[in-house]
Formats: sequence, C-alpha cells, structure tokens
Amino acid sequence: MPLSFWTAKELRGRIEDLPKGLCWKIRIVPMHHPTTSPIELYWCDPLECIEALFNHPFYAGKMDYSPFRVFTAAGRIMRVYSEWMSSDGAWELQTQVPAGSTLCGVILSSDKTNVTNVCGGKVAHPLLISLANIRMNVRNKASSHAFLLTALMPIVEFIHPVPRIRSVLEACLFHACLDLILEPLKKAAQLGQMMADPLGNVRFCFTPLVTYIVDTPEACMLACVRGKTSPVMKATYKDFGDPFRHGPRTGEETLRQLGSIRCDPDDVEAYFDTCARFRLSGVSHPFWHNWPLSDPHRFLTPECLHHWHRMSWDHDVKWCRRALGAGELDFRFSLLPPITGLRQFKSGITKLKQVGGRTQRDVQRYLVVVIAGAAHPNVVAAVRALMDFHYLAQAPTITEEGRENIAAALAEFHRYKHAIIDGGLRRGDQSGLVLEHWEIPKLELLQSVVPSIPQVGSVLQWSADTTEHAHIEVVKDPASRTNNKDYSAQICRHLDRVEKCRMFDTAVRLRGTTEAGFSSSAIERDEDRSDGEVGYAVDDADEAGAAVLNDLWAPKQSSSNYFDIAAKHVASTALSSFPLRTFTRGSTAFHLNLRPSLRPHWETIWLSTAATVEGSDLSGEPDIRIQQRDYHDRTSTASTYTIHAKPPNGHWKYGRYDAAILQVDEGHDWPDSGLTGHAVVEVCLIMRPRPPRGTNVTWANRFLVYVRRLDIINVELATHLPVLKRAVRASGSYFGDVFPLDQISSFAHVVPRFGETADKRLTYMNACHASQSFYLNRYFDKDFFYATNR
Repeated sequence: MPLSFWTAKELRGRIEDLPKGLCWKIRIVPMHHPTTSPIELYWCDPLECIEALFNHPFYAGKMDYSPFRVFTAAGRIMRVYSEWMSSDGAWELQTQVPAGSTLCGVILSSDKTNVTNVCGGKVAHPLLISLANIRMNVRNKASSHAFLLTALMPIVEFIHPVPRIRSVLEACLFHACLDLILEPLKKAAQLGQMMADPLGNVRFCFTPLVTYIVDTPEACMLACVRGKTSPVMKATYKDFGDPFRHGPRTGEETLRQLGSIRCDPDDVEAYFDTCARFRLSGVSHPFWHNWPLSDPHRFLTPECLHHWHRMSWDHDVKWCRRALGAGELDFRFSLLPPITGLRQFKSGITKLKQVGGRTQRDVQRYLVVVIAGAAHPNVVAAVRALMDFHYLAQAPTITEEGRENIAAALAEFHRYKHAIIDGGLRRGDQSGLVLEHWEIPKLELLQSVVPSIPQVGSVLQWSADTTEHAHIEVVKDPASRTNNKDYSAQICRHLDRVEKCRMFDTAVRLRGTTEAGFSSSAIERDEDRSDGEVGYAVDDADEAGAAVLNDLWAPKQSSSNYFDIAAKHVASTALSSFPLRTFTRGSTAFHLNLRPSLRPHWETIWLSTAATVEGSDLSGEPDIRIQQRDYHDRTSTASTYTIHAKPPNGHWKYGRYDAAILQVDEGHDWPDSGLTGHAVVEVCLIMRPRPPRGTNVTWANRFLVYVRRLDIINVELATHLPVLKRAVRASGSYFGDVFPLDQISSFAHVVPRFGETADKRLTYMNACHASQSFYLNRYFDKDFFYATNR
C-alpha cells in the first residue's frame, strides 16, 4: 500500500487532521507580584480527562460503579478493605449524592520532575489525574495509561528579597492555578454530570476528590500549613514523636481560621506573620475551599514511596549504620546469599548514589537480618517493628485484624524507640550531634495509616510509584523529542499527536473487528510453540474486541505465567513416561530449565557431603523456577524465584545450594498454614532416577530432590525471625533425604548468623557452608512475610 506522506512534515500534517481528543489550552495567569517571566499555564479540561477514562473500552469490566462491602466469612463479622469502593468513605460519599447516581472518585498527583539529564536544570511540574473507580491492579500498572496529564503547572521565580516570602507566593500561585484548572470537577461534584461508561450506559456522575498523591512538603503546601506541621493532624514538630494520634486538621477548621484573619492577603509579609498563630502557610484561598465532598484531611492519604520507603532509607539505615559502623554494615550486606532476580549488594549500601525507590525496597529486604546480633536487641526490635508496619500496611487487602496488627507494630516501635536515642544513633546530618527528639514529620504521618484504611481502602494503591513512572511517558519522553526550547508547548503538542494516533488506531482496529462478523464457529489461531501452547478461539465480537484492546493497551511484555504454561502442557501433551518440566501443585508452579536424569551404569554422584546414590549418576545441573499465587489474590501470580542446586565448581568452591520450604504434612498447605506442617531444607540435588528395566516403582515418573534438613530451634525475640540449625547425626554428618520435587512449597532465604562481628574470612560464596546456625529471612518477599506472619 503506498504511503500518504513522504516527509516528516507531511506525516505531522496527516496526524493533525485526525479527530481530536483532549484539547490543550494556554493562559497567562495574572499575579499582583512581579516575576522574572510571564506565568504560562498549559492545561486541558480535567472533567474531559475523567470522562475519557470512565468511558474507555479498555476498562470495561475493570472498574466499580457502586460501593460494596467484603467480609471474611458469611457471618459478616470482619470487614475486608481493598478497593476504594470497598471503603466506608465511599459509602459515606454515596449517601451525600442523589440516589442512583455514580461516584467518580478523582485522583490527583503532582510533583516536580527533571526534564533534562546531566545539564540544563530544566524542571517540569506535571499535574496528573486518574479515576479511583478503576481497580488498583489495573490502575497501578504503567502500561494501562490510567494516569493522564491534565496540566503543566507554571514554574516561575518571584521578585522578592525574602526567600520565605517567595515560597509563599509560589504556593499562592499553585493554589490559584489549581482553582482555575479544577473548576469543571468542582461543578460536577456539586451538580453532577452525565457520562457514558465503557458499555455505553449513561450515568449521573459526581466527582469528589478522593486522594491527592504528593510528597510531604507538597502535602503541607496543599493543606495550607507551614513547615514542621502535620498536614492532616493537629500536630506540630514537638508532637511528631507522640505514640498516639492527634485530632484531625479538617478543611472546615482551616477555612474558619483563615476567615478569622483580619489582614489584606495582598500584603504577603503581614498576612504571613498573622497566620503564624494558626501555623498556616499564608495561602488565603485554598483550591479545595469550594470543592464539595472533599476535605484535605481525607484526600491527603498515606503514601508508600515517600512516607515509608524514603523514611526507611533516611532514618532506619542511618541508625543501623551508626550502630554497626559503615564498614561492618557493608561487609554484612556483601555476605548475603544472592537471590536470582534481586539486587546483590556486593559493595554494601553506605556508598550508594542516587538511591531510588527500588533500591530502598531491596535494602529493606535484608536490613533486619543484617543487624541481628550486632546492634542492641532493643534497637533491632525498633527497626524490626517499623519493618513489620511497612510490610503489613502494604497489603492490597487488609482486614480488621490486619489493622490491629499494623497498629500493634507501630506501638511496638514507640515502646523500643528510646534505645535509638540512648545509643546515640539519632544524630544531625550536619552537626553530628545526638538528637534527643523525634521531630520527624513522616513518623507522625504513620499514625494516620490505620484510620485511613476504612476511609480510602488499601493505602498501597495510593503510592507515587505509578505516578513517578508516568512522568516518563507524559513529560520526559516528550521533552526528549523537543528542540530544547519552550518545553511546555512542545510537550503538549507531542501528547496531542500521540493521543490522536492511539485513538485512531483503536477505532480502526475495533471497527475492523466488528465488520469481520465473527461467527459462532469462531476464528482460531493455532500455533505450534515449543512450550506446548495450544490454539484458542474467540467466540464472538465482544471477546475479539477485548483482545484488540488488550493488544493495544496491555503490557507488550509480560512475565512468564507458569500456571498457564503448565495447563497448556497438560491439555496438549499426550501421555508420556517422561514428566513435564513445567507443572503445578496447589498454589505453586514449577519449571525446570533442564531435563535432569540419573543414568544407570554410573555409580556415584558427588555432593558436598559425598552422598552416594547406588547405581546412578547426575547428568546436568538443573535449576528450579518456583512461582506462586499471590497471597491476597489467588487469581494472580507472584514473583518467580530460582532454586539453585549446583555442585562445587570454579566459582562456587563448596557448591551453591539454595533453601526452600518443604511440605512434610499433607494436612497443611502453603501458604495458608504458614510453616506449620513444613520444614526448611537446603536443596542439594534435582534428579529423575531411572529404575532398572522391568521394575515398577512409585517415583519412576517424577522428579526428585535430595535435601538437607535445617531445624527451627526457636524464634528470636528481637527479630521475630526463626533461628535455624543444621540437623546432624551423632557422627557429625548431615541429615538428608529424598523427596518428590512437588513437595517443595516455596523458595526460602536463609542467612548465616554473623554474631556481634562477622568473620572477615567469609564471602557470599562460603558463608553458608561455614555456618551452622542461620536466620530464616521473612522479609525478602512480601508474600513470604504474609505467609509466615503467624
């Protein structure tokens, strides 16, 4: 087919002729105070953005339209909170709108981000918008494009000699711009708006502000409070370390305080001084003052990335560094047994640069087990309690019992936190002096987590991880295609063209699917694939349309789902004497990367213990990939881990034998039973022995593993980690046995107990071999933590 264009200019012209989507606008914002450059605001109608998300066909079946309640049992005693629509807050808002109407919960997010790399220092301040009705497992995937850019907030420099007043003027400008941009949403929240859902049903919708995802400084700016003040509670810096929750700072109270100030807001310095008695920032007209059904102490929800992960890096890690010393802490991190797929800190953590959220989470996986035995037990208990709090609060579904456990973990930290100051571990970054206070704003915000869960559902869904990644798609990538001048205008133009092309492609392919007229016999695609994947049929046009939308909008690359692969193997593979190398048992899927066998005629297999299997020998060094169902959603898959069982070689002098959880009691299933009915073992060999011809044995068509047992001695009080010890016979040899491979339930991370000071002769390759006592690290994976948190 000949092209309709020959140059890039002609192509851009063709794109401009396509039907328009969201329309971008520009406005010069007037201010009473001088600036170094005109204040240009680029934005598009946020109500149109919400409508575009609400009626997008990709989200059909992936959003909720009315509040619901979930309970753990039919007795309806214990609530379960997950999606926003499952919260009490959604029920409360539903009672405040006309019967039969639909709530369209608005999600906003803003944060400054660098546009240029290395040089230039160009910064953008994007305002993103999304819809809380979209289910969190879809909305929080960057590939779902559920966060749209609705404005580029102006970044200007005010001309004023006092830096603090310049900050106040910038905050006033930010609120003024938000007030202008969000006016359509405020009207829809008050009067309602007719909108069509993805199935074409017209609904009467109201648009309350459900959450505004920001970091701590911007949260204070939005709540109109000054620094060292909680944006959601009546607490100042002297109260941040209190072990209880202060009263809420409601929007009504803030407006009442602003109304009581008798001073001209245009006299910024005088107005700012007058606001001091209320700890207000000097903003006289908050953007939310006329937004019905919206209150800052509700929509400023806890945020995982900045409130928890960043706090852990900024404070927990520093306490541990001072408790152990930088050298000892780095050395212990370098000794940790590696986990395939996760970061290994071969050089430690104290010299890391540009630490992001992923690295902060990776450090949290090992922090407790690294400091155990070296720091004071009360310090270890305080750090471990905070880690329990972070892990429990990140669950996608939380019960009433889970809320109690989260509150108990935070209370336990406050019970042991005195040891951190007593040990001189909390010090100023600049002065190095011991700080005997807890003026940490993020610590006070932890008190809001438990009360927020009934109001907004699982707080995990309000993490800035997704919005930070969305900045790449809506700001940084478009900026990289500009001529490095007038970024805002060119970013908007690029996004407009991309949206036109995406909408055109979607419409054309959906129309082609409809015109094809699928018959009841279906269109089948049958491909011969090496993994045994079978063909499938699309039964009607609706399913075909969904397939087209998934092809356009779903992730282009997805992780392997061994449960699906195993099901296709079973459906397509004829009966064979050789077992499938991808198979499932219960909530665990297995995949072997080689076909292990023990060939007759050879007599010895070598392990580090010189174990012998009569009449057989090992061929190949297979690894097991283990994948499990998500702990809270058994229809989804969790992370995949690899269990290595490698004999000694040039790199691993003593071999590499990873640990696993082995089922020893069929009456207890993983993960529901936790460690009950299970044992911790070290996997030394993966095999499929071949019996002599003419004999029939039970294990002939199964993969087997030879494992060595690690006994659980006790659970350490400070770390709450199971302490393991090698099981040995009286002769000193290790206890080992052979089990079917499918009795392995999970990967396990076993870390040597280093004691007060780690032996300098150790490396990550010999540490496990040289140790007899270990910790079972419960924090290397959140699903593993939930399963063993009993």
